[in-house]
Amino acid sequence: MKHWEKPDLRRILHILIAICIVGIACSALVLFHSSREYAEGDKAYRQVRRTVLPESAQEGKREDANIDFAALKEINPDVTAWLAAGDGRIDYPVVRGKDNDYYLSHLFNGERNKLGAIFMDCRSSGDFSDRNTIIYGHKMKDGSMFASLSNYKDQAYYDGHPDMMLYTPGGNYKIELFAGTVTDGSYESVRFNFKDDADFLNYIDSLKESSTFRSGTEVTAGDRIITLCTCSYEFDNARYALFGKLTPASR
Repeated sequence: MKHWEKPDLRRILHILIAICIVGIACSALVLFHSSREYAEGDKAYRQVRRTVLPESAQEGKREDANIDFAALKEINPDVTAWLAAGDGRIDYPVVRGKDNDYYLSHLFNGERNKLGAIFMDCRSSGDFSDRNTIIYGHKMKDGSMFASLSNYKDQAYYDGHPDMMLYTPGGNYKIELFAGTVTDGSYESVRFNFKDDADFLNYIDSLKESSTFRSGTEVTAGDRIITLCTCSYEFDNARYALFGKLTPASR
């Protein structure tokens, strides 16, 4: 019996070692591919910024900068706006595609990449004339795209970053943030349409009540709002949605 046990044990050990080596190699390959995609995506967006922003405008810290939308449209005619946060963590063009799938896996320049693009819900009008315009972006592990939205689960972060800027071909807007909520992406928890002013204001109140931070920003029946949405991990298919009021700003 012993004569057979030792060879069998060595064979099993060799097989296990081989499986471990293959597993390590596969993990290394996946990590390499992932790191390369991050690097290529970041490089592509840096190139877009260099193309359309004036040299004097530092990333995420510009005021009243004129975005070269003609140059952006040459790169991608789907562009509708440029979104920028004051701390520079969000500084991207916004696109609107024919569906809500393509830009999940394609950069602004059309290259296939897991960073995707910041994109408007295809059901929106495209010019921010809707009462609520919804914009999506991935929560990337390196902090890019919409990863920083989850920071608004902390009141202190909101207090230090209460607004963003939205640049459009028709005019610029200050986004005055007023609520942030964890929602279920399995159903339409973020609303597009409202029966009347009362319905809209009731919706605003419900967002403020469930918000992860408290804001003094007032939203009236005549205001338009914007919703920035990304993944969250409180439960399966969770989303974090950040809401802001659009206030016209000078160019």
